[in-house]
Amino acid sequence: MGEPSFCMSILLEGARQCPGNMLLCLSSSWFCIHPSNLALPSSLCVRQAVTFDLGGRTFLDTFYPPRRVTYLFWQGRDHILMEGDWECPMGGSPQLSNFLDNTLSIRLLLDSRQLPLAPALLLKPHHLAPWRLLHEAGKNTRILELKLKEDWKEGVKRKISDFLAFLRMNGHQKVVIKSCGPRWRKSFATIFYDSLMTDSVLKAALELVGKLNDGEAILLEGFITTMSPRRVHPLQPPPYIPRCTIHPPQLTIHLCAVVCRAREDQPILSKVVCMIGRAEKPLCHRYSLPQSLDTTLELWGVTDSRQKEDIWCQIKVAAENTMRVVIEEEKKMTSKERGGCKAQIDVLGVDFLLTVVDYMVTPVISGLTSALCLETCGIHECLLGSLAASGPITVNSATRLLVETMLERSMRFVMEKKEVLVIGAGGISKKFIWEAAKDYQIKIHLVESNPEHFASSLVSSFIHYDFEDHSLDETHAKNLLTIVKGKNLNLSGCMAFWDECTVLAAVLGNLLELPGPHPSAVRLAKHKTQTQLHLFSINSLSPLLPCPGVFAVPCFSLCPGESGLIETESALSYPFVLKPESGAGAVGVRLIQDEEDCRILIRKMGLGSRACNHFVSIDRGELEETYEANVSCTADTKRSCEGGYGENQKPGISRNGTLHDEASSTSITPLYGEGTHTSPHLLLAEYISGSEHDVDLILGPTGRILAAYVSDNGPTLLPGFTETAAALPSRLCAEQCCQLVQAAASCCRAIRLYPGVFNVELKLTEYGPRLLEINPRMGGFYLRDWIHHVYGTDLVMVALALSCGLDPALPAGGAYANAVLVGVMCTGESHEQALYGTARPERLAELHNSGLIRFNRLEGSPRKGPDQEPYGNVACEGVGQKEAREKLLGVCAVLGLDTEQYPIKYLTGEFQ
Repeated sequence: MGEPSFCMSILLEGARQCPGNMLLCLSSSWFCIHPSNLALPSSLCVRQAVTFDLGGRTFLDTFYPPRRVTYLFWQGRDHILMEGDWECPMGGSPQLSNFLDNTLSIRLLLDSRQLPLAPALLLKPHHLAPWRLLHEAGKNTRILELKLKEDWKEGVKRKISDFLAFLRMNGHQKVVIKSCGPRWRKSFATIFYDSLMTDSVLKAALELVGKLNDGEAILLEGFITTMSPRRVHPLQPPPYIPRCTIHPPQLTIHLCAVVCRAREDQPILSKVVCMIGRAEKPLCHRYSLPQSLDTTLELWGVTDSRQKEDIWCQIKVAAENTMRVVIEEEKKMTSKERGGCKAQIDVLGVDFLLTVVDYMVTPVISGLTSALCLETCGIHECLLGSLAASGPITVNSATRLLVETMLERSMRFVMEKKEVLVIGAGGISKKFIWEAAKDYQIKIHLVESNPEHFASSLVSSFIHYDFEDHSLDETHAKNLLTIVKGKNLNLSGCMAFWDECTVLAAVLGNLLELPGPHPSAVRLAKHKTQTQLHLFSINSLSPLLPCPGVFAVPCFSLCPGESGLIETESALSYPFVLKPESGAGAVGVRLIQDEEDCRILIRKMGLGSRACNHFVSIDRGELEETYEANVSCTADTKRSCEGGYGENQKPGISRNGTLHDEASSTSITPLYGEGTHTSPHLLLAEYISGSEHDVDLILGPTGRILAAYVSDNGPTLLPGFTETAAALPSRLCAEQCCQLVQAAASCCRAIRLYPGVFNVELKLTEYGPRLLEINPRMGGFYLRDWIHHVYGTDLVMVALALSCGLDPALPAGGAYANAVLVGVMCTGESHEQALYGTARPERLAELHNSGLIRFNRLEGSPRKGPDQEPYGNVACEGVGQKEAREKLLGVCAVLGLDTEQYPIKYLTGEFQ
């Protein structure tokens, strides 16, 4: 809501990120209010608005019924003020605008926090109530109270004389006289005087005392002389050609910095644009042509990249600190003072002047003008946008981060009070889920077998039900359906975060007719052999995408039988990987180097010498042909993995649980029958060399990729495959990351596993990605914490939103990494001594709270034990993987985690 010129940058960026959902309202009459029955804020709805769509297309729409507002960005003026407290989040309000527009209070606030300001003398009328920060010492502002007593003018003259002498001593040749206070009450224009003209300055100041409005004061401020350009002398013409002799004017640089309020109230500088004008008069936003900081510095003769970077860093620090101070002050306000219980400042415009102090280019704050800065940045983007049509010009939006914040706050608002049934509480490593849901005000109804589980006190309601025998998931689902209906729960979603409960959650969600992946797809993903065989069985190619079988790895299930191991050895070559059909954390996974190791290990695991291979729905001849041909693909196939199927070629899942494709007329019978355990528990897979990576994938209801996050894993300590080290974001180039993401998405879509948040483990070989396994749930270990910290995306919120059938608010152009993390696992097997000494839990928590490390507690024990998950993960942050790794090496050396049996330098060696 506001003037179009101020909001245009936001509207166009919103049209890119959420087309059709960014609306402009020009009048309060376009809104309607739905009062709450209780003493709660009212719902705000919109009846008419200008809708912004892709490409900047706009439509004047009338909505019936009115659309509910899930976020209101207020950039209005007095003539469109709206009274009331709304339930939706607000970015700004009339009250917050008044707070920012009060130049007196803002100057005193910024000065009390030691931010760079011009030196000033404040003449405050005696009737002006002292502002609440006046008692705090300011570095650059002197305050003189005008007490109209006998000889008061002499005291004022003495103070002004001292101040002008101070200005001259510090190189200020002029003084600026202006009023400060509420912006809409400005009494007189800004005037300039030479700092030597003491009598003229005194006369002007005293004359202005009687012109002040309520809440105003007089400010005498040192004139900031901006850095001078290093002028390039033009080419001189020959003597016989007339020339024009001119004296170039003195110029000034005015900077506009836009700072956005990101996750966890973190201010982030979004964009800086510059304006150049004559120094003898104030430079106005609307009457100057904006250009980038880099272009301006080049024109000014600053060509050294290090000097440019230093100037940028100074502006960034000053602008973000300004926003941080404003946020701190805003948090002290009451709901009424802010203009609403959910009103906050989400964007701030900071004006700077570039001056030279002690031979160093230094930015000085000249004011806060959010609306004008947004308008100026919008003009700059439109100028570049028109040029981009004729050449490769990158246009960086000043409001990208702001729109992401708007979408995130909107999603949190929509998810408030939603009720989600979660099956399985997991262990201590899942504690963050219940805390996050409580913070988001999402009601979690938790079903758990353990009646004494600690999570029972962290959720809205706790349902004790013994579902430990997962061979009876169908029966459990029916029983839970009866329990849920008996409790009259108003459920919007049903899901699981714990690996063992994913099938049960899918079956129950299907019975409740709630959004989520089909149970057959989850069963298929849960059993590694069947997943790979199904990928090999797909003999059609989606347009412009490789066949999913390209990413499959040959593997065979093992079960008691006759001479099956010999057949397996005839189809695969050593080394093998022996692992459980279903599981997490690489527990029980072993490398088998040769035939002798294979038989010894299988005998230890209880299968004896009568192991066999178990094929599901594919006979031996078909499988060998598939492995040799690597799936034949035809060019005329019309099925699309993106969800774009032909009109008569739509995939489906039949009611008996088989995956069916009408285009190929084939069906794949699940390895597990409905509610029965008939499969073996172990499998043999071909060992794949290459680097290992995790892809945390977010897929929408049609299988469309909403977001993906690629992380790197370090080498494992063979013959085990327990994770040792990791890094996020990936060190891989963009093309290789894209290959991994497309491979992960193609495999999930091939088994119809969507919508949801899934963790896909792959290896990147010399001939492309190969699938290790699909986890039909959110990634475990440290992944949620890392992704939230690096990218700002909370997988918990995204997973809960998708389970409720909502499209999560995610950056349309992909996530931007704000940091790099490199971490190592701590295990009882390798670090028992350290975990009870130098790396005891109390010390790890202390280092985590101080910001030196990021520590995530996992499920493992600090004591030695066979085939157990890690105890925790210790990570360090850096600008790049090399810096983060170097910090981590130092931390691990001090904590005693770097040992001969667990060489951190080797395990993190790839993160350079």
